Amino acid sequence: VMRIRLFVGFMLTSAFSGFCMFAYVSDSSYVLQEMLGLSPIAFSLVFAGNALLSTLLALVNVRLIGAFRPQSIIAFGLLLSLSGVLVLLVSVFALGLPLVPTCLGFALLMSANAFIFGNAGALALSEAREFAGTASAVQGLVQAIAMATSSPLATSGGGTSAVPMVVVMIIGVVGAWISFFAIARGSRPHRRELPLD
Repeated sequence: VMRIRLFVGFMLTSAFSGFCMFAYVSDSSYVLQEMLGLSPIAFSLVFAGNALLSTLLALVNVRLIGAFRPQSIIAFGLLLSLSGVLVLLVSVFALGLPLVPTCLGFALLMSANAFIFGNAGALALSEAREFAGTASAVQGLVQAIAMATSSPLATSGGGTSAVPMVVVMIIGVVGAWISFFAIARGSRPHRRELPLD
């Protein structure tokens, strides 16, 4: 399956997006509670609000599938993800980590993945239908490795620096853009006729 370029491109788009998102999941408590001083209840409300936002937008994504190509929806999600990382980049390096821009950046990141994960994963598997089991296993393994690697890297600054988190997010969003626009979009669809008997 790793020779199917479209499969690899869509799979890596999903994996790098997960790499980016897990930087938020793992480090947001350090940033919002230890650096910005939110109480546990306030942090829980922010975190739950972002999770709810992502869930609601996933339902919107289901509606959009019938009207737009999945590739177009993924591209929109990648644009949201890039916007979120840029907001966080400015917040951390130029503004001294103010609360509102930081929360906005987190919200944009969580919103983006509602349009990326499901679509990229489904497109990846659709390009390797004749190797469905292997493709699913490889995709799950790559995503698990990406997310497991992201967490310790993003939290390496502890409660004193959000720079590692932003660096991980930059790597994730750049990797997702390259995977989608250079690998997946730059390839011809893989088609192989399956036997009927």
